[in-house]
Amino acid sequence: MNKSLHITLIILITAVVLTGCGKDKSGDSEDITELRWVTYDTGNTHLDAREIIEAANEVSKEKIGVTVDLEFQSLEKINLMMASGEYYDMVFTSSWINPYDKNASLGLYYDITDLVKEETPILYDSIGKYWECAKVNGRVYAVPVLKDMGAEDMFRLNSDYFEKEKGMVIPERMEFSDIEPFLKAYKEDNPEKYPLAMDKSGLPGYINFLERVVDPIIVIPYDQGEDVQAIPFWECKELMDRYRLLHKWYQAGYIHPDAATIESTVADKSFPVRGGVAWKGYQGYSNPADWGFNVKTSIYDGPYLSRTSEQGSMIGICAACDRERATACLKYIELLSTDRRFRDILGYGVEGKHFEYLDNGTVYRLPAGTDRYLTRLYQTGSVVNASVETTDLNLPADPDQWKDVFEEYDNNGIYSKATGFAYDPGAKEDIITTLTAIYSDYAAELCTGTSDPDTVIPKIRERMEKAGINEVIIDINNQLDKWKKEQK
Repeated sequence: MNKSLHITLIILITAVVLTGCGKDKSGDSEDITELRWVTYDTGNTHLDAREIIEAANEVSKEKIGVTVDLEFQSLEKINLMMASGEYYDMVFTSSWINPYDKNASLGLYYDITDLVKEETPILYDSIGKYWECAKVNGRVYAVPVLKDMGAEDMFRLNSDYFEKEKGMVIPERMEFSDIEPFLKAYKEDNPEKYPLAMDKSGLPGYINFLERVVDPIIVIPYDQGEDVQAIPFWECKELMDRYRLLHKWYQAGYIHPDAATIESTVADKSFPVRGGVAWKGYQGYSNPADWGFNVKTSIYDGPYLSRTSEQGSMIGICAACDRERATACLKYIELLSTDRRFRDILGYGVEGKHFEYLDNGTVYRLPAGTDRYLTRLYQTGSVVNASVETTDLNLPADPDQWKDVFEEYDNNGIYSKATGFAYDPGAKEDIITTLTAIYSDYAAELCTGTSDPDTVIPKIRERMEKAGINEVIIDINNQLDKWKKEQK
């Protein structure tokens, strides 16, 4: 569907939808704006969502005259909604789900560049330098959700086994290859088991040290000099070395032989080593009640910050909104970003039923919170403004965790030299679609170590070069060169 037809369809549907909804009258005849907010359904539990949304609406109705009808929708539903022009007011968009740069370039989102400064200056100020990741051709079309804006990639290890039983030391940081002695030790003790949890999507975060322009096919290494250029993934030596290591570990029996077809390993708690992507102070990997043993993490990469990582969660506003509804959306997002108690409702549920506040200001989920509303904070807005969660009452979390995380970004963050660059694929979309299909033929076996990269990658390269990858790379680098000149 071309851009003009897509926008026309949105406008037509909007006219129909807005005729029958959007404005309600409260008991005192005050106008209340109801927004349709569609967020990504991660597959977690939200059985009590309706009760919680109603509780949040009571607060937002009183404070800003806005309520929401919040929907948790699958990737397939969101893609269909965007393609058909179905009306919404706000929608989850990102670098990895419902791609922001692509949809903003197509004109599907409302241009909030000036509106956010005029109508919600507190929200504008709170985002600060992270507005850069939302700029497409110098304009802003979504609100970045402040969360873990950088990627810290880590191994999660059974410390009861490795430290207490084996006498090994789990360092706070290690190199990617340094996990091998731990895998070897477990395999020697348990020849019939596989120490490294792995499913068909590969090890979480293993490629985060690259800025992915066409994910994960055309990349920009963080360690390039000032002459930043996009390259095909096979030209990155460090990535090739990681693929070779994964294959070595697969051959050694550290990875399950069926890893390339395994959908998920989450339900199997027996693995002593897992991958993870999180941030300094994150407790979600360390609660022994979740695993049956104590867990320690060791960071091997990061924190890396790039356009991709900073676009991890964003809220786009429909291009078909009028100024009044777009303003209502921004005011709602501003409330989520400034009112912690309000933010905690959508994040954790109803106080006293789904969670409770601890004396140090953190929150602890109650059984109903775990069983009936276990969502991820980034699904429903600001993460930084929500109260920090304590997962183990014996180890209270740091309520000022996010202050430390963002200081870490400022002091030790490794920034992509292409941050702020947005590739416009234009007429190259068909080639990119073909490249993506080629990569998918090999992706699972490559990232799980199942296949020898030195055998598989020449095949990938040959097919991709015939499909036109070099044409796309030239196009990216031409745009990148132009962008670099504009930054001077």
